[in-house]
This record gives sequence, structure tokens and C-alpha cells, in this order.
Amino acid sequence: MSSIRLFRLLGVDVKAHWTFVFLPLFFGFFYGASYGAAVGFRAFVLVILVFVCVLGHELTHSLRAKAFGIRVPQITLYPIGGVASMQRIPRDPRQEFLIAIVGPLFNFMLAALLYFPLLWLLGRDNFFSPSLDSWPRTFANAFWINPILGFFNLIPAFPMDGGRVLRAILATRMTYLRATRISANLGTLFAILFFLLGIWWRHGMLALIAIFIYTAASSEKNQVQFEEFLEHRWEDDGPKKG
Repeated sequence: MSSIRLFRLLGVDVKAHWTFVFLPLFFGFFYGASYGAAVGFRAFVLVILVFVCVLGHELTHSLRAKAFGIRVPQITLYPIGGVASMQRIPRDPRQEFLIAIVGPLFNFMLAALLYFPLLWLLGRDNFFSPSLDSWPRTFANAFWINPILGFFNLIPAFPMDGGRVLRAILATRMTYLRATRISANLGTLFAILFFLLGIWWRHGMLALIAIFIYTAASSEKNQVQFEEFLEHRWEDDGPKKG
């Protein structure tokens, strides 16, 4: 089984891919072996906190989709993020726009709500110096991941939310297929850029994200092209009245 069911939240099954299960353990062991057990444990907790934020992000997508009558059976957590599995992607540009934008908005709103309370609780020095050196700086680390997630997901390319926002905007002026191709092609360009930066900076996670973006962008484009083909085939060869 590729994923493990963790719990059910607001009518959506939350699952973790088997590779995700090892992620907190890996970071905990790596930092623990390099900097000591205390740092390793803080790294373990930080990964959990980050994915709580990711889960909130995906849950807002799911709830917005369900409000439009779209079934969302599950959210799956992967080492590089989360995916809300929707029964279908709406062809209505307004609906797709709203479903896509609420994810980044969740991260920005959570950061806005926590900014002053955490600044007061953690202290200015800790709040603006996130690290794993202490618990206050670890919690600061978890806080700053929210605006980072929000801005990263607004990159106007598939499979990020920004790509879906772009497609929704373009689809008001052109065909859905053409809007998808433009967003997917931008996704491919960003994937190549991220992969080259990952090699240049020797950042394996960035290179891995690049591969994920490239695969997801290509898959989205192929899926829409196939759906368009089936629709046109049905129109041409559909049942005739006898």
C-alpha cells in the first residue's frame, strides 16, 4: 500500500505516502547525528509543524471545492508537499480561481494572525532569526514557512496554485485547452530553472521539486488534451437519432 490513512478531518481522509513517514525521522536523525540529540528532536518537531501548515493549506482547497459540489475523498501528504484529490477540476474559471487561491490565502492569513502573538512570545531576536538552535527559534522557523509556502504556491505555473489561478484568468479570454497549455508550459520552464538551480546550489530537494513540477505539468496538459479529444469525439460520433 503506497499511502497510510492517518485520520479523517471535516469529511476528508488524510493520508501520508509511505515516503513521508520517514521524512521527520530522517531529518531528526540527520540533525541529531550532526548537532546533537536536542537539535535532532527540534528538527523532527519542525517537520511535523510544517506539514500541519501544509495540511491546512490543502484542507482549504478541499473545503472550497466541496462547497462547489466537488467530491474530495482524500488529502495525501508527500515529502515535497500535499495533494488534495478532487473528483474533478471545474471548467468554470471562477470556481477554479477560488479553489486555487484559498490555499495561499490560508498561509498568509495564518501568518498574519500569528505575527504579533509570536513576536511577543518569542521575542524579536528569536522571531527574526529562525533556526534549530532553540525552541523559540524553531517555532519561528515554523512561522516563516507560511509566507514562503504562500508565495511559492503563487508561482504562475502548474502544478502550483498560481498556475491554476493563471489558467482560470486565461480561460476567460481563450479556450480551456489553450489556457492549460500556456500554464503547463510555464510549469515546464520553472521546472528546468529549479533543476538547474538545484544542481548549481547542490540542493537535492530543489532538484526533486523540479522533477515533480515537470511531471505534474506534463500530466495536467496531457489529461486536458485527452478530455478535449473525448469531448470532440463524442460530439462527432455520439449517438444519432434514428
